[in-house]
Amino acid sequence: MWTWGRAQLAVTAACAASCVLGASGSGVAAEAAVRADLTAQYYDVLSPYGDPVMQRRRYTHTLDLDVADIDGDTSYRAPELAFRTRLRLDADFGQFGYERDPEALGRYAPGLEQAPFDVMVAYLEGRHYLGGAVGFRVGRQYQVDSLGWWSFDGALVRADVPGVFGLEAYGGFEQRDTLGVLGTSRYEADGVFRGNRDDLEQGEWPSYLEQSRLAPAYGGSVQTLGLSFFQARASYRKVLNRDDVLVSLFPDPDGAIRTIDDTRTSTERAGLALTLQHERLGSLDGEAVYDLFSRRLSELQASLDWYASDATTLGLRYDYWLPVFDGDSIFNWFGHTPSQTGEVAAYTEISPRADVALRAGVRVYGLALDPGESLDQDARWVDELAALNARYRWGQGELRFDADSQWGDTGHRVGGNLSASRRFLEGYYDTLVVLSLYDFEDGLREERGTTSMGYVLGGGLSPEIERVLRSRLGLQWEHWYSQRDAHQFRVLLTLSVTEFP
Repeated sequence: MWTWGRAQLAVTAACAASCVLGASGSGVAAEAAVRADLTAQYYDVLSPYGDPVMQRRRYTHTLDLDVADIDGDTSYRAPELAFRTRLRLDADFGQFGYERDPEALGRYAPGLEQAPFDVMVAYLEGRHYLGGAVGFRVGRQYQVDSLGWWSFDGALVRADVPGVFGLEAYGGFEQRDTLGVLGTSRYEADGVFRGNRDDLEQGEWPSYLEQSRLAPAYGGSVQTLGLSFFQARASYRKVLNRDDVLVSLFPDPDGAIRTIDDTRTSTERAGLALTLQHERLGSLDGEAVYDLFSRRLSELQASLDWYASDATTLGLRYDYWLPVFDGDSIFNWFGHTPSQTGEVAAYTEISPRADVALRAGVRVYGLALDPGESLDQDARWVDELAALNARYRWGQGELRFDADSQWGDTGHRVGGNLSASRRFLEGYYDTLVVLSLYDFEDGLREERGTTSMGYVLGGGLSPEIERVLRSRLGLQWEHWYSQRDAHQFRVLLTLSVTEFP
């Protein structure tokens, strides 16, 4: 039987904090906003081989609390103090007990939890201090830059020279699961499988690494300010690993299993993002990320957009991507195949109600920027790409057609979706219908090719409730069919409430 445990304790504490902050805020003219979301999903997924069946009954709850103007001074140039938090409970009552039982050979999934709970963000933020030049954040927070979407527990300080540049410096610990801080593993680097090994013997699941120590992290950035036609941001971040890990997946001849616990690099990256823009001519954007651990350029992106007219934009895109992994990952011992993509794009507004976007390009696998790292000519794969997105709006309705395709040496994926949505009574009711058809073929596993078709029927109700700014109750039914997976069904129930006390 599932019990609330730490999730119940954390939710209770969060609700208590909300009440305290709301009560104290009313005395100093603070503004508080509360939002709650519930998503319920019911679905079964059948293996292509008939067994096993993955049954899921997921309930995802989030609770937000934003409190602004805690200090009570709302004047334009006054310092501003705010508190923001977001909690998430992602329970799954469809799991089978043996999926969490180490003795269930072939069915056990290390690290699987029935009701994982995490604090997505919880930080105190100050802005406009010291004449508007200094700001800070303390707590769990997100960092979004050229290095990716990342989360840590710690402190960030920002100092601006108005109209010239801004500096950021931060330090703390990377957000990770099983560390007793209500975290998640979503923000760790790829290529590792970490968690709590208390229920496992040392020789069981050696690929599932122990995670019991905090992972120190630090970094910073510098960016331009005050220039409408030019923006630049340089970023750096380093994360360290401190847990014990196995030196080898196999024991020594004497039966001993060797481990290492030295502090070592998890990830270390530097990035640069540039934007040059003219309001009438167009824009030029570029981004590059260098992985200092592997000593290789891992990402390179560039785009050029030309504003051909008020209604039409033409563009060129280039993307280079090389997979990189955590320093503890075994994948660092193997070669990494990069991909390069080049595309041309066009977007135009046919009328105030209709617009169309087109893309076409080529993707090459195995061709690296360094000729010495490229695969042989015969080992490279080349695919062609194309996409079409069209939209027509009328009154309270919208009709969309989204199609994309990729075909070539790796196989093909061709298909699209036709969707229609309509609101009634100024948004009091809403409806959704989606028709989908795709054909797949894997060049490396031809037996996995199939044609998939399905439909989605959905609707929602947005009632007016006293003291509630926005609310919506939605219900969605999905039915999918393919030769490989037969029939699949999913029911999706959503509830969203935003309140300003």
